[in-house]
Amino acid sequence: MRAASSAACLVALLVAPIFISALPVDYFYGEDQQQQQQEPNIDEVEENRLDFDQQQKESIGLFAPSKPIGQVSGLAINSNGHIVAFHRSGRVWDEKSFNSDETFNKDLGPINNKTIAIVDRDQKTVDEFGEGLFYMPHGLTIDSNGDYWVTDVGSHQVHKIDAKTQKIVMSLGEKLVPGEDDKHFCKPTDVAVAKNGHIFVADGYCNSRILKFDSKGNLMAQINAAQEDGQPSEFAIPHSLSLIEDMNIVCVADRENQRVQCFSAGLSEGDRTLPTGIPITSATDIGRVFAIREREHYLIGVTGTSDDVEAQMFSIDMSTGKTETFAKGLREAHALAVAADDVMFVSQLEPSRILEVRLL
Repeated sequence: MRAASSAACLVALLVAPIFISALPVDYFYGEDQQQQQQEPNIDEVEENRLDFDQQQKESIGLFAPSKPIGQVSGLAINSNGHIVAFHRSGRVWDEKSFNSDETFNKDLGPINNKTIAIVDRDQKTVDEFGEGLFYMPHGLTIDSNGDYWVTDVGSHQVHKIDAKTQKIVMSLGEKLVPGEDDKHFCKPTDVAVAKNGHIFVADGYCNSRILKFDSKGNLMAQINAAQEDGQPSEFAIPHSLSLIEDMNIVCVADRENQRVQCFSAGLSEGDRTLPTGIPITSATDIGRVFAIREREHYLIGVTGTSDDVEAQMFSIDMSTGKTETFAKGLREAHALAVAADDVMFVSQLEPSRILEVRLL
């Protein structure tokens, strides 16, 4: 399963006859079009523009919550169809955030402002919480019960948050203590949770491994990179996870190796089930993959710019391995969520905003 060399029409599942009132194409694409604008708003015209050199296949608009939020590192869709944004409020990750031993700069303390925003499709912020809980927000997912799971690279922890009480009810990892054993993480990036309670954690920035826990937080397995000819033998920042339960597969966005690797998730019971971590398939040379999410057996992803592959979005048909690309030039994407109507929400760190991507 390898990335297509050029853009083609996206798979039929996602090509729906949906249109929105979007920003002008020249807001997102190309400097030539931008020069045609009269007195552009300097706050709206971003530095990193999208290159538009193909027939437009997508409509991209701003999704601006009614209340200001910070850099959005994690996105998810809840059971009400609302967008949940895990953000850093006024905090940024810079050279002062961590010490040389990967410990968080304790002088900064936790973020005192609310860091989780729930926004309806009309862009109205319907709820906010999370003040005083997190140090450097990163990944977000919502389990089958509607509860939130987040990773905090600052505290080196994974947290489960009860959606009703909005309180942390379970934590994995030791607070503010990085490590590499089965009780510690070092800047974990993402988490995925199965209906049977199995927890998958991408222990990403330092340890470059995937750990699997049972519902009580006991280590069950470790997943290491698949050995492939001509490919790196270890993960290099596994940045995002996507669990496809009915296929018994967990996929890893191996960011700096510019690939996605998928493994058996070990969810099924019985004598014939595959154990956790058996390599299933992969997609290579597709750019620095920052986020992946699955929708009805299509794996959707966003990549960052690399030396030989431009930033873009892609889809992989998990049944056939066919890969298609779209939204080429979409730079600085970090998180991704796909709604039930196949609308995609993408967060960018610079400029700090959320985009709403619909396919035409």
